[in-house]
Amino acid sequence: MNALAPLQHAFQRRILGGDAAILDDVVGNAIASADERVGVYVHAYASRLAEALENEFLTLRYAAGEEASAEMFHDYVMATPSIHRNVRWYGKGLAEFLRSAPSWQDTPAFAELAALDWAIGLSFDAADEAHIAEADIAVIPLERWGEMTLRLPQHVQRRTFAWNVGQVRQSSDRGQPCPELRRLERPQAWIVSRQDLEVHYRELESDEAAALDAVAAGRPFEALCEALCDWHPQEEVALRAAGLLKAWIGNGWIAGVEAKD
Repeated sequence: MNALAPLQHAFQRRILGGDAAILDDVVGNAIASADERVGVYVHAYASRLAEALENEFLTLRYAAGEEASAEMFHDYVMATPSIHRNVRWYGKGLAEFLRSAPSWQDTPAFAELAALDWAIGLSFDAADEAHIAEADIAVIPLERWGEMTLRLPQHVQRRTFAWNVGQVRQSSDRGQPCPELRRLERPQAWIVSRQDLEVHYRELESDEAAALDAVAAGRPFEALCEALCDWHPQEEVALRAAGLLKAWIGNGWIAGVEAKD
């Protein structure tokens, strides 16, 4: 047992970092050298990581094609050692990798596609949380609404895209040919959320995106209303804010509400 542990660690170092020490303890033969025999496991490990990425980043594969996406995943695996026990989380840095890697940074839409896929995965895997009902808001006196803070559940994910990645995802869902990747005239705000076991995503109006961002930042309801003033006359803000709140509650987007005593 005492001799096994160092051998296992040496094997791990070879797979993760290329350390050749393990080769001294592996016997080669006429069919395969020590390096070739260990290489089978090195290749299998990298292939398993790439396979996990293939299953996670479906929109990216759909838009980039199998050949290009396979090259992206290979580059990421070669550049990014896994630090997680659960392979589910291995792709967390793919969007940032594609944004900065010389081979891929000239097509920033790929990074945004990866970011959308990751947000969808986060929403689907988020822990179940109870959400409030309209009655939970009704008990708060109207004069105290300005100071109340709302909490979003983990399954609600906000992203902003400069490319038409939302359209690409919707085309994929419908089984349609992939539209050409194009930069938008203005960035689009998108929301990803889950109801039961189904993930939903859609573009947000600019005012709703700003209001949700205020909630996500932990700002009080009065700050949410102030954000809406950039789009609506002051006399219409209260009605718009109340309408948004009602819709969010109905969507299951509000996990908690608090008003200071």
